[in-house]
Parts: sequence; structure tokens; C-alpha cells
Amino acid sequence: MENNAVKREEAEISGEAVEGGAPEATNDLERLREAFAKKESEYKDVQDKYLRTVAEMDNFRKRMAREQAESVKYANEKILGDLLSVIDNIERAILHSREKRDFNALIDGLELTMKEFNSVLDKYGVKCIESVGQAFDPTRHHAVSMIESDRHQENTIVEEFRRGYILNERILRPSLVSVAKKKEGAES
Repeated sequence: MENNAVKREEAEISGEAVEGGAPEATNDLERLREAFAKKESEYKDVQDKYLRTVAEMDNFRKRMAREQAESVKYANEKILGDLLSVIDNIERAILHSREKRDFNALIDGLELTMKEFNSVLDKYGVKCIESVGQAFDPTRHHAVSMIESDRHQENTIVEEFRRGYILNERILRPSLVSVAKKKEGAES
């Protein structure tokens, strides 16, 4: 009897049926083998899906990097296209001035071109910073000199050397200005 138990145990380990062995043990072993094969197949399917997903994500990442680089490369295309008409007008003004030698016509052409240029800037949210006569604001103005004055209040901008610009509420560049200060010895 002891010999049969050892044979049955060896058979179960090796997966062979034993004469006189319990049929339910053999059935259990077959069910385990089938379940294992099924799980192994599921594992391969999941692994395949995982590898495909990783490859898709890698391709997506590469495509997004390419598109972003292209977007940055051509981000200014529209505004630059709009500025080309300003260049055309400047070229026409120069050509016309050379032919006619009319200084007043040149000034008129430049004023019209400047107006067009400002309308292009305005279209893209660029605004001029108002300076002369305004209170000095260090976030919008850069003082390059102080002028003693009786006619202006202290810290009032009296002269603009270079115009400043704002892009959608962000300073592109501050105005270069001179600011009034009280004359020394003047009463407060």
C-alpha cells in the first residue's frame, strides 16, 4: 500500500496517471494544465498589448516633438507675412523719392507706412506705452535722466527718447524717458 502511495505521488509530480490512482486527481491536474495554458495565452495577449501601447506612446511622443519643433519654427509666419506689406510700402516710398526727389512726398509715404505698421502691431496686441506727461512707472518706463523743472510735477515724464511697447499686458520693452524733479532750493 505504501508503494502505491509513492507511485501515485511520483505520477502526480510527473503528470502521469497511475493505475489505481484517483481519477479526480488526474482531472484536477488536467484542469490545472488547461487553466495554466489559458493564463499563459492571456499573459501573451496582455504582453503584446503592452508592447504595442509602448510603441504607440513612443511614436506619439516623437510625432508631438516633431510638430512642436515645426510649430516653433513657423510661429511667426503670420505676423511676418503681414509685415511684408509694410516693407513693400517702404520700398515704394524709396523708389518714388529717388525718381521725384520730393521730400514732402517721402515724409507723407513714411507716415502712411508707419500708420500701416502700427495697425499690424495693433492687430497682434502690441500697444505703445504712453509716456510724456504721465507719472513715472518703473515697470513701464526706464529713466535715463532727471530734469529739474518748475513747470512739471515731480516724477512726471517730460521727454521720451525711445518708445516702449506692451504685448497683451506684458512689457516688450520699457520707454526710455527723462523725469522731472524739483529744482534744488525750491519750496515743496
